[in-house]
Amino acid sequence: MRARDFILEAHEKFSDEQLGPMAGAERYDGLDNSNPYAMWRFIVAAAGMGGKDNPHPPLQKLGPIGQKLSTLAYSDGDADILNATAKAMGEKGTTISSRKSEEPKTVNKTSPVKGFAGYPRK
Repeated sequence: MRARDFILEAHEKFSDEQLGPMAGAERYDGLDNSNPYAMWRFIVAAAGMGGKDNPHPPLQKLGPIGQKLSTLAYSDGDADILNATAKAMGEKGTTISSRKSEEPKTVNKTSPVKGFAGYPRK
């Protein structure tokens, strides 16, 4: 294959010379290659897929945020920087979660380790 065959994307169809080494190639019309998030979701889903004998329930292409930019402020300083940037760009953020980090109620917060000399437990 010559460089002009893959640099010039003017071909309507792949030539036989191009198709020969492309064994098993498929195109997914519902996944645009300019959407890296959708491609990432596809690859992550493929990594966890069990194959034809172990089907997975239907998956969402976009997830809860979709194609929108999202940020996380780990500190008040981070939040200030992100807020100032959004304001300068004329954007208004939509709050998704509180700034307070909380463990889910299902997380066991009591250590299973019993106290011993030098390590008293309350």
